[in-house]
Amino acid sequence: MITGTWHTPTDEELLRIRDMMEDAQFYDAIARVPDDALSAALAGSEDTALWVFRVDQKAVAYVYMTEMATRLPKVDEFGVFERGQGFGKAALSSLAAKIAQTPDYEKLWLNVVDGNDNALNLYRKVGFGEEKFIAKGWKTRSGRVVDQVRMWLTLDTLRGQAS
Repeated sequence: MITGTWHTPTDEELLRIRDMMEDAQFYDAIARVPDDALSAALAGSEDTALWVFRVDQKAVAYVYMTEMATRLPKVDEFGVFERGQGFGKAALSSLAAKIAQTPDYEKLWLNVVDGNDNALNLYRKVGFGEEKFIAKGWKTRSGRVVDQVRMWLTLDTLRGQAS
C-alpha cells in the first residue's frame, strides 16, 4: 500500500504543476488554472487550495481545489506526475480522507471528460459513485466540445456513517 501526504507545493513543484497544465497532451483532459488563481490558493484563500501529494518526499500528484468555503468542495484539477504506479489512487484516497476530516463537508465532487476511462475508473475505485452526465459540458483548450461526467463522493461513508 502506497502512503503519502498532502503539502503546499514548493516553487519547483509549482513549476512542475504549471508544466503539466500546459502540456498539449492534456489539453482535452485538464484546464490551465490561471496563475492568479494558483497564487490565491497558495496565499491561503478560503475558497481554494493547491496541494502536492508526496511519497517518500517526492511529489507524485497534485490537486487544485475550489469551493472549499462551501459544504461541497470540488476537485477542480487533479494530475498524476508518476503514472501507472498506483499513485493516483493513493493520492485521491488520501485527499478524500483529508477532506472528510472537516465535518461540515458533505460531498467531494469533480467533473471528468466522458471517455477518459482511466480517470473514470480511478475515481470509481476511490468511491466516487453518484454520477450525472453533462452533454457538451466543456470546451477543451484544443477546441473540442466534450461531454462530461459529474461525480460525487459522499464523505459520511469515509467517516463510518451511513450515507
